[in-house]
Amino acid sequence: MKRRHLVWDWNGTLLDDLEIVLEAVNRSIAAFGVGAITADDYRDHYTRPVRRFYDRLFGRVIDDEEWLRLNTGFHDAYFELALEVDLAPSAREAMDILEEAGWGQSLLSMSPQGWLEGIVGRLGLTERFELVDGLSGPTGGLKAAHLEEHLSLLGIEGESVAVVGDTPDDVAAARHVGATPILFHGGSHHMEILEAEGVPIAETVVEAAEIAISQQ
Repeated sequence: MKRRHLVWDWNGTLLDDLEIVLEAVNRSIAAFGVGAITADDYRDHYTRPVRRFYDRLFGRVIDDEEWLRLNTGFHDAYFELALEVDLAPSAREAMDILEEAGWGQSLLSMSPQGWLEGIVGRLGLTERFELVDGLSGPTGGLKAAHLEEHLSLLGIEGESVAVVGDTPDDVAAARHVGATPILFHGGSHHMEILEAEGVPIAETVVEAAEIAISQQ
């Protein structure tokens, strides 16, 4: 039997950060005179690539300068607020379950590499992952190519992998490499959006780990 491996998403999955994401978005759009949005507004509009999310919020296509200001403003606020953010409930338990089952684990995020390494280290998780993999280039893109490179670095075939994330983009990335997608209902999307993907949906990260193991 091939060794099984789970690739965790970070933001909104293992990291319980929806509240500060919303605050960071509101700080970034306030500079343009756009009023604060609610969590439901966020769920109504959020998509990837992230630039399209702002197009939806503004009701028009934003230009390159606006995108740069919005993206920079968001990340400046997010990195400040994230200093106090903790893991999703039972995240450590979920990782323990996989480890006890003999699964390998890695972390794939669309956040900048340096910041990702810092927060993972602050939370004492560095040794839990075979690879902590963030972005070295621009943020806001799609995950598929990043996941393909991630598995290449690990030397793992997609058919041996489960991917747990909280967005349809995580599902698309998993399908791109032939991995098994599992969605975590962490609050960033309305349930009907997740259900439309036609994949298992977990209400907790422990349940996500258990679903992965059950499908091996």
